[in-house]
Amino acid sequence: MGRMIFDYTKNAIIKVCHNKTLFVKELNRASNKLLPHEKENLINWLFFFTADKPELQKWFWECLDKKK
Repeated sequence: MGRMIFDYTKNAIIKVCHNKTLFVKELNRASNKLLPHEKENLINWLFFFTADKPELQKWFWECLDKKK
């Protein structure tokens, strides 16, 4: 079941990546729902996914900085 939530989260992030508010909202949702190892996998996937999208990288880093 956990894998389904992880896949759903990735798909949701892909769909909302054009809107900062929705992107950050999905990241926050993921941090509340995913298991620790799934969060690490999502972060790794996000580094790959945002590699050629500077705007998304900025939003992703802002979100990571708030979590610290």
